[in-house]
Amino acid sequence: MNTQKGSLTINVHRGSLAMSIQRGSLVPRDMDSSGRDMQLRVIPAEVKFLDTMAGRVYRLPITVHNICRWNQKIRFKEPVKPQFKLMLTSLDKELASGLQMTAMVEYHPDKDEDTFDRLLISIENKTTEIPLIGLIPSCQLEIESVVNFGTLVANSKVYSKEITITNHGKAPGIFKAEYHGQLPILIFPTSGIVDAKSSMVIKVDFCADQPRIVDEEAIVILQGQPEMLLSIKAHVVEQIIELLSMSSDRRLECIHFGPVFFGSSKIKHARVYNNSPEPINWVAIIQDDAVGEELGTDIQQRTDIALNNLTYIRKIKNIDTTIIISCLPNEGTLQPYQKTVITFCFTPKLMAVGKKDIGPSYRQDYALFLRFESVGSKDGFLRDDDYKTIKSERFQKVELALTGTGLPVLLQFDPGPVLNFKPCFMGERSEIQCIIKNQCELLPVTYHFKKTANFEIDPEKGKITGGGMVDVMCSFVPHQLGVFKVKQMIEIIGLVAEEDLQSLSVKSFHHVYLAFNSICKASTKKVVMKFDPGILPSIRNPTGKFVVKDLAKRKNYAPVAMLQSAMTRTHNHRSCEEPVKDMLLAFPNDRAATIRSKDHHKHFRPIFTKVPRFNYVNHDFAYTTFEKQQKKLHENYYAMYLKYLRSVRLQKKQAERERMYSYDDTDIGLEPGSGLKSPSLSEAEIEEELSSAANSIRANRLLTTRGIASQEEESVRRKVLKGLKSEPSTPQEKHDCSLMLTPKQIHQVIVGPSVLNFGNICVNSPNTHLLHVINMLPMHVLLQLDTDLEELQKTNQFSYVILPTSSTYISMVFDSPTIGKFWKSFTFTVNNVPSGHILVVAVVQPVTLELSSNELVLRPRGFFMKTCFRGTVRLYNRQNCCAQFQWQPVNTGRGIAFSICPAKGTVEAYSSLECEVTWQQGFSSPEEGEFILHVFQGNALKLKCVAHLGRTKVLLLQPRILFSNCPQGLTTWRKAILQNVGQNHAYFKVCSQSLLPIINIIPSQGIVPFGGITVLNISCKPTVAEKFDTRAKVSIRHANVIDLRIGGSAEIADVEINPDVFNFSGAYIGGTQIIPFVIKNKGITRARVEFNLKDFPDFSMDLKDKSEEFKDPAVPYIYSLELEENTSLECSITFSPKEVTVVEFIIQVQINFFESSKLYTKYLSSSPSNPKTVPLIRPCYVQATALQSPLNLSSTKFVFEIPLHEMNPNNKVTKTQNLVLYNITKHHVTWTLDLSNTGKLFKDGTFKFSVLNGILRPNEKYNVSISFCPNRPGTYTADIPMLLNYIPVCYKILHLTGEVKSPELLFDPPFIFFTPVPLDITTVMDINILPQNYFRNSTLCVQIPTVRLLDGEEIHPLSVKFPKGRVIPGSHSGINNKLTCHLSFKSSKPVSFFTNLLFCDDRKNWFSLPVTATAENCILTIYPYMAIHLDKQNIILKNDKDEYLKKTRDGVLPPYQDAKPPSPASIKKTYTTSKFNDAEPAKGNLFIGVEVLPENLHLDESETSEEDHGSLEKEKYEQFLSLEEGTKAHYFFEKVVNAAQTWFSLFGWPEGPHSFSIPETIRRDVYKMQFYSSTSPPQKFSRQNDFSKYNKTIYDVLLHLSGKMPPGINSSQSLPVDNHEKRVIQLHLQHSSLLDFLNAQGGCISHVLPEFLLEPEDYKRWIEIMSSTNTMPVSSCTPKKKCSIVIEMSKFEAWSKRAWTDVFLQIYKVLVLSRVVPYCSNNMPPICVQNTPKVNPCFASSNIYSDSERILLSWMNINYENTRHVIWKNCHKDVIPSERWIVNFDKDLSDGLVFATQLGAYCPFLIESHFINMYTRPKSPEEYLHNCLIIVNTLYEIDFDVEIQVCLRVFPKEMDAGVSGLRKEDMPSVWVVTIRLAVAVARTKRQKKGDIQFACFFVCLFFFIFVVISFSLWSRMHFFLLLPLDI
Repeated sequence: MNTQKGSLTINVHRGSLAMSIQRGSLVPRDMDSSGRDMQLRVIPAEVKFLDTMAGRVYRLPITVHNICRWNQKIRFKEPVKPQFKLMLTSLDKELASGLQMTAMVEYHPDKDEDTFDRLLISIENKTTEIPLIGLIPSCQLEIESVVNFGTLVANSKVYSKEITITNHGKAPGIFKAEYHGQLPILIFPTSGIVDAKSSMVIKVDFCADQPRIVDEEAIVILQGQPEMLLSIKAHVVEQIIELLSMSSDRRLECIHFGPVFFGSSKIKHARVYNNSPEPINWVAIIQDDAVGEELGTDIQQRTDIALNNLTYIRKIKNIDTTIIISCLPNEGTLQPYQKTVITFCFTPKLMAVGKKDIGPSYRQDYALFLRFESVGSKDGFLRDDDYKTIKSERFQKVELALTGTGLPVLLQFDPGPVLNFKPCFMGERSEIQCIIKNQCELLPVTYHFKKTANFEIDPEKGKITGGGMVDVMCSFVPHQLGVFKVKQMIEIIGLVAEEDLQSLSVKSFHHVYLAFNSICKASTKKVVMKFDPGILPSIRNPTGKFVVKDLAKRKNYAPVAMLQSAMTRTHNHRSCEEPVKDMLLAFPNDRAATIRSKDHHKHFRPIFTKVPRFNYVNHDFAYTTFEKQQKKLHENYYAMYLKYLRSVRLQKKQAERERMYSYDDTDIGLEPGSGLKSPSLSEAEIEEELSSAANSIRANRLLTTRGIASQEEESVRRKVLKGLKSEPSTPQEKHDCSLMLTPKQIHQVIVGPSVLNFGNICVNSPNTHLLHVINMLPMHVLLQLDTDLEELQKTNQFSYVILPTSSTYISMVFDSPTIGKFWKSFTFTVNNVPSGHILVVAVVQPVTLELSSNELVLRPRGFFMKTCFRGTVRLYNRQNCCAQFQWQPVNTGRGIAFSICPAKGTVEAYSSLECEVTWQQGFSSPEEGEFILHVFQGNALKLKCVAHLGRTKVLLLQPRILFSNCPQGLTTWRKAILQNVGQNHAYFKVCSQSLLPIINIIPSQGIVPFGGITVLNISCKPTVAEKFDTRAKVSIRHANVIDLRIGGSAEIADVEINPDVFNFSGAYIGGTQIIPFVIKNKGITRARVEFNLKDFPDFSMDLKDKSEEFKDPAVPYIYSLELEENTSLECSITFSPKEVTVVEFIIQVQINFFESSKLYTKYLSSSPSNPKTVPLIRPCYVQATALQSPLNLSSTKFVFEIPLHEMNPNNKVTKTQNLVLYNITKHHVTWTLDLSNTGKLFKDGTFKFSVLNGILRPNEKYNVSISFCPNRPGTYTADIPMLLNYIPVCYKILHLTGEVKSPELLFDPPFIFFTPVPLDITTVMDINILPQNYFRNSTLCVQIPTVRLLDGEEIHPLSVKFPKGRVIPGSHSGINNKLTCHLSFKSSKPVSFFTNLLFCDDRKNWFSLPVTATAENCILTIYPYMAIHLDKQNIILKNDKDEYLKKTRDGVLPPYQDAKPPSPASIKKTYTTSKFNDAEPAKGNLFIGVEVLPENLHLDESETSEEDHGSLEKEKYEQFLSLEEGTKAHYFFEKVVNAAQTWFSLFGWPEGPHSFSIPETIRRDVYKMQFYSSTSPPQKFSRQNDFSKYNKTIYDVLLHLSGKMPPGINSSQSLPVDNHEKRVIQLHLQHSSLLDFLNAQGGCISHVLPEFLLEPEDYKRWIEIMSSTNTMPVSSCTPKKKCSIVIEMSKFEAWSKRAWTDVFLQIYKVLVLSRVVPYCSNNMPPICVQNTPKVNPCFASSNIYSDSERILLSWMNINYENTRHVIWKNCHKDVIPSERWIVNFDKDLSDGLVFATQLGAYCPFLIESHFINMYTRPKSPEEYLHNCLIIVNTLYEIDFDVEIQVCLRVFPKEMDAGVSGLRKEDMPSVWVVTIRLAVAVARTKRQKKGDIQFACFFVCLFFFIFVVISFSLWSRMHFFLLLPLDI
């Protein structure tokens, strides 16, 4: 809105995201001065109606306060817009000072839009305005401005924050958020609509991938508000593990333990610090494979000494380092910024050093590395190299070096380790002073002598400083007698770690032994023997004090009385007690033991008394009963305790054994003790078991890197890829999965990589990435992926039970429907313990394709117009999913001239696809075009196509066209010939601006092929008789303009009809009256005469020469005819009345479409001086009277039939019929039969009338007898006119027919054309024999002719069978039943013949059936058979015709060998495997051929059983005659035709390429034609008579290829022009000579008759000529018909096309293919593949391939086997193409790979640039086309310019072209290849590229023929080649 002073513009855009200013931000502005100057206060300053809606009324008050000191008059001015209304009764108000008034403003909107107006308040000359604003409901969006993630850890985890957008308004609001920075920040959703009075949550994801301070800004646009910034903040720090010293917070990098004695320990402490804001699980690992590690080596020794002890060094490398270094705790969890103390214990162990003495200098130095790292997802070798995000791991792990030295305890004893003490007596002492020296200079030694009986050490313990000595007194103090040799143990005392390895205690850690030797002598003390007589022993000394030795030394002792027990019975006592069981003996000197406490369990008896001895019991010292029970309980308790410990130990061993050999619960039916014996373990297995048990993880044992690596290797070897459970099921699994794992155990479960980087992937395309899992634990673990990401929901399962010590991988499937970057993470748990997280990274992109070039330039090359302008563009798909595309042409206004193929298709992931672009040539075709490539759910690209036309030159062979004496009103045709003498195709257009309207030239535009001619058909239809002369300009595109002069004269036709008055007087009803007349053309030009009898149905006309008549079936009452100049035509007009009447009328005659009769009348009435300007003729006057018929005839047709067997030469047979005449009038009627034109039929008595004339009275009847009496068999006819009352007008005609019914055989079909078949193939055709006129039974016999081969041998290839007998049953009526005959044909040698099969009955009547058949082993001949049997044949390989190899879809399989031994003729060695790669090479002579599947034979069992050899096939007659369009066979035949005319167009003519078509132009080009001369009169429709001498004929082909001409034909052959009959006869002779020439050369074309090569009109004339020789006058006799082959005209075109195709193929076979002959085997390239060749390239024989064809197959097999490994050895798309037998020229070549190997064998420089891009396993039609286009491009690359057209054969149901201008004729894929210039090309290319290796013997660049196509569903593309000329 604009104000009066200044302007304020409000821009309001509904639906936009921003406004130029805040909505409704209007402020009141004074117009002259402010309200304050007016001393007036207005509240509010603006009136704003919010959230208004149309149709409602809103009111707001406005208050005016007079702040002036005096009264003021206030004037209100109402708003301008009607929506606002001021609610005041009067607009003028007077307001006292200090008072105020309130007015109401009413707003009633009529539309939902914002409204703005103003309210003016005036006081005197001052005015102020109050803005009035009406606002519809709007949104009021509000969003948080800051997203603060706080402090995060750089662990590649994705953190999410949610912010809310709130809409406080009453209308939905639109928002948009965008982040354009480089950090991994994602906002979702980026746009949306927030409903009124609601809110929406937006997620902001941030991946903490590396430490940084994040302060980013995202742009947020809220509707109705200016653009704002959303601040995103975060502080990302490293997750740092630090080792700190105990004294300070200084980082600890190395701990030095210093020197420690072997066996002792030393402890150091440190603190592990989690310097990060998140908890961390950590584990300590010894790096026992680290660089710089030292394990017990002496770092101070010389190098030479170390090298001499390499065995020791290698041995110590395998030491378990965990027994040397321990760390406790070695695992745990640290909370944020938590510190914990860890203890390191160093316990060096003395390594075995063999026989080496450990001296004072011996030491073992240790340098170990301990790594502290976090527990979580592992990368390791699983690391994704494509992950470009920087992820530093140096802070998540810390390394600590541990150093120490192990020293041996070396003590030196003086006088030595063996101390020999002097002998002494008990109670004496022997001492030795011993000096102990500590040989270790670094550490003191604390020693302690263990107590030893009889020896004493002083001091027993002490400490020896490093290198110090100490004196020790060793004493021998014996306490018993004897020799003492003891080892004195000296304990070395030191600090030894406790079992918890966290504290030390003083213990003995080393022992040193001294040898003490001494003797204790007996003392010389006197022993007094005490004697006590009696029963006591003579010696009663204390036990142990009496020795026999001492007794022997005493010579004087008291005599002792001793009683011998054997001689006395003193001690025998009787005992009444039972003897005590287990009684012990008491010795005599153990009396002291009798006073001991008695043991109730032991009983003694003396030696002599044999009675229980009394034991004295001292109750003060004896056990009480309670004490005895306590003692017994204690014994039982300890016994049970020991038994329990033993059972626990055994259970542990059993559990370990079961864990090691875990068994499932599956019952396999075995019972223990059933005879099975456990195998004995070998030593290796026992060692392995012990080592695995020793390596089991202990709770306090450190992990080692080598141990982890070996466990990981073992787990990786045991891959479990299938059958993983999602939940534990067995008890063992449930137990294992329920265990709570420690961080150290979790560390041994590797899940990685930590980043699943899917890279650049397409939207809505599933992509798989492997997540590897390695379980190194000897137990089951339960892995659960805790992910709720929608993008990963296509993954099969998220829970897995991982087997012990195994590895697997999980296929993670990612599929996202949203385009953009994807950063999300998910966690995983192991046994329900959080164990880490996985980051999922992807860049989701739309499906995109790339073009190899945005502009494609097409240049002319080659001869064929279809392939002249072609080029390829490649589509690249660099993404992970297939891309569907479709080309759309852009119509620029001039039309569409470019086409592309394929029009739509699919490009596989990470692949490319070639598309072929062709330009549709024409004068008006635009040279530029565009295509838009639409990618489904993807991008769109534009391709510009440009056609660069070359310069050319065109000549007009006849610069002037003369129309001499052309008829006025009729069209006269002439021809002008354009010849292209340039180097490119020429495009012409006829400019008709300067032409006379009577001249028309067609075609008005077109193409003159390179080196060829184009005929212009010029028509002239003059309307005025005058001379004319005009010029036509023929514009040549990018070339000259040709002037064509056309002149001539138009003449008026002069036609005369004589007579021109027709008087039909007395024509009777039912009769016919004919009046002849003659039409004569007296002029010098052609004339067309037309009679119109539309209104007179009783009249008709008849022309004697039917060829001159033009009859239109739509208008049968119009009779037209044409007459050449100075010719006449006999005609007749016929009157056939149907009622009594009198008719008079005039026939209007038209001449040259002029109403000549009417104009004649006008001309007579005009002035005689007026010249005649149009053809005139007198009208034809007709007067006719129809009379009532006077006579009724009983019949006008009489048929006489006489069976032949009734004929008797001696007695003629006569048949008679009566003609009844009845006069129905009241007058006499005279009748007469006219026999004047009956010839001899009545003179010789064949026919006879009883009366020839007579008079009938009124109502009289009269009988006339008609007799038929023939002299010989035959058919006789006669037409007899009947005249009445002597009037020379035929009343009626009597038709007499007499026939002697001779037996006759008709055949269906009337002639037999066997389809050419391979050798040894039997083909059968059913023949229906239709007997006629057999009144008696007759038996048929068949005479089968022999066939002579080229070598003179005669064979019998035909055989006849009558399945239902050969007897013809007789019939009284002469109508006989048909017979069925099976005619079969089979030949084992090539043969082609045309013969007659003769049938004879009992009366020696012979009937012939034309038969033609061909059998040959050449596919150029038998292609019709292969076309008909596309789905019924198998190509087989036989070894010497015994065993065969069946050709399957993928290839020919090797021969199968029976269990029986092979015969000498069979294959030497075969395998039964069906895999080609494992097959042995097929040796011997291979036969290659076809067979017919048995299920496709439709013959009776009786018939098939009679066939012993060959294959049998029944065919239909129609199969050879014509092929139904749309069938596979017809499609195949069209490809054959196209291939033939393509090859001969290129290489069949002597002067270069020449375009022709089969059969249209080639059957025309059979003679040399001259220019039309003006001196000779033009013939009507002489369209073929204007060709010049430049036309080329079929005989030029023969002369070019063979150097010879057929007999009777010269190179400039011409034909008669005027006489059609002579012309046709000469053409027939020429064609006969051509066929005879080919037959003599070995061609198999017996089925091609000369007349089949004629044009349709000539064929009609030939049939007329042939029939005229057998025609006779009307009443003639034809005793016997001649069998001839007549083809219906509706089928002639198909026959002609087939015939000409076979002629060309046989020319190619006998003149070109026959040049391929075997070469010396030394010249053949060898098969040099890595493996043994599986393909035998030598095919010895075949029933379908000739020698030349088999040579080509062998050559292709060799090159394929030699080259396929070379081309695709580094193929990244697919595997190398599999081995195959190349046994055909269609399917085996359809994928282009065989072509590539042939080219790659001779042009290896093409491999890298072209062939490696081919699909080695093509599947779709586009991939087949891709391979084919690459082959085409390679030929152009080597300047091998042959015309190759690759077309994609697509059925309508499979694919629609979809591009305007695209080829839709469904033409086959045709390869036409030549080697005409192969040698020259080789030389040229060898100069350019030195690595061309052409074969010296045979440069047959590709193959050979177009052939059969087994058109299966998967066969998309096929190739057809014709072998070139120069081989």
